[in-house]
Amino acid sequence: MDSQTKYALITGCSDGGIGSALAQAFHSKGIHVFATARDISKLQGLQDLSNIKFLQLDVTSPESIAAAYKIVERETNGKLHYLVNNSGAGFVMPLLDSDAEMGQKMFDVNVWGVVRVTQAFASLVVNAKGTVVNNVSTASCLGLPYQGMYCGSKAAIRLMSETLALEMKPLGVKVIIVITGNIRTRWFTNSPRFELPEGSYYASIIDQIGVFARGEQGHPEMEPKVYAEKVVGDVLGGAEGTIWRGAQSSTIRIAMSIIPTWLLNKLAFKGTGLDTLEI
Repeated sequence: MDSQTKYALITGCSDGGIGSALAQAFHSKGIHVFATARDISKLQGLQDLSNIKFLQLDVTSPESIAAAYKIVERETNGKLHYLVNNSGAGFVMPLLDSDAEMGQKMFDVNVWGVVRVTQAFASLVVNAKGTVVNNVSTASCLGLPYQGMYCGSKAAIRLMSETLALEMKPLGVKVIIVITGNIRTRWFTNSPRFELPEGSYYASIIDQIGVFARGEQGHPEMEPKVYAEKVVGDVLGGAEGTIWRGAQSSTIRIAMSIIPTWLLNKLAFKGTGLDTLEI
């Protein structure tokens, strides 16, 4: 490979999502992209682009990660300039009704998947004096009704990413934390089917919860292409630390800096059905 070639590996690149858009945005800037997914048959939107290699990679499988690492190490001569941890999972459910095992599997993707992949590819990123990009959500900032486990996983990886930034700085590696707002993707479509268990305290407000489960709150959303171009522009432009991208991300950032927590919680409570729930 040309010694001037730069490489990016992106997890979670299935069609219609943020990862696919990021792969296209990096590709448009002349970066050789390793686009990964658990099922590479879901990478059809990238198949006509040159300098994009598809890799099967399940962030919950050490064996899958190790196999991908061997290929990337060989094809990059041991240097990976951009490692983008984008894979994510989630579901909508009141915490009292949430299945702990399902939550554990979600944490395995959103938290431990990032740890596994970063540990595995760290040597290649260090060799390149490169950049780790962790896609975190605005859900990491607030306790959102019916998304307790998802918020918890994103808050965990956000704080771990802040620690990682400190620990990798002496190694010549930057860690960028992207606090992502609302993006028009298939997140809700791909999430597990919402159904309250029998005897739920929240049965009387199932219709209101269903609005959240289907993503029908009417919040503004940014197109993945627009989001990806902004993020890749930030990354290639030398951004460091935390950046906020996606619809409503700037609004949330400002609100958190000027509005007291008790009022933010009150706003998050209103209109969810919890404000009218009676037992």
